[in-house]
Formats: sequence, structure tokens, C-alpha cells
Amino acid sequence: MKQRVFLVEDDLLLREAVNMILSHAGFEVATTAVGREAVDLIARFRPHLVLLDIRLPDISGLTVLSELRASGFAMPIVMMTADHRPETVRDVMASGGSGYLLKPFEPQDLIARVRLALKPGKRSAHYLDD
Repeated sequence: MKQRVFLVEDDLLLREAVNMILSHAGFEVATTAVGREAVDLIARFRPHLVLLDIRLPDISGLTVLSELRASGFAMPIVMMTADHRPETVRDVMASGGSGYLLKPFEPQDLIARVRLALKPGKRSAHYLDD
């Protein structure tokens, strides 16, 4: 059975690239560009992991993260951001994030980050910012 990854990313080119990279790596991927519909779609898709952009056009990815955690979703949620500020990392972790992936990233870094977050017992923060 393939592991399922749900991607919330408003940048069309990045969304398609991540979808292609993860699909070729053997994951089943579903996507949306809109934060407001993410919680409902995630409930239906039942992913093993969520990749969530912090900056979305409608609501903040941190708001989506908080809503997912408040709804009882316990899967790893990895935030994607180009924001390197320490307070952003603090906000991700305080909101229940499993870690973050700094943009831009290489395909192999994306795959490694997803695989690391999906390892059993890896519910604490993991970072890949090389």
C-alpha cells in the first residue's frame, strides 16, 4: 500500500513539481491550492502526512495547521516556507507542526524529509534546511 501525502501549496508550478517528485518516489499524492478547503479534503483523503505551505492566498497555513490539530488529526504535518526567521520556526512548533522544509529545496531533500517524517516514532520536530 502506498503512503498518502496531501500537499497544500498555492504556487501551481511548485505544486505540480512536488506532486510529480513524490509520485515518482512511490507516494500517492493529493493536492489543493486553498487553505480553507484543506481540512475537509484531508479528512476525505486520510493522508499519512501533510505538506503545508505557510503562506496561502486565503488563510495562513498556520491557521490550517491549528484547525487540523484541533480536529484531532495526528499525522505529521510538515510546513513549507521560505521564511528563515526563528519566530516562524517557533510558531510552527507551537501550532503542532512536525517540522518544516525551507524553500527552495532539491527533490532529494523533499523525499528525504517526507520519508523521515513518516518513520515510526518520528512525531517530534525534524528539520531539513541544508
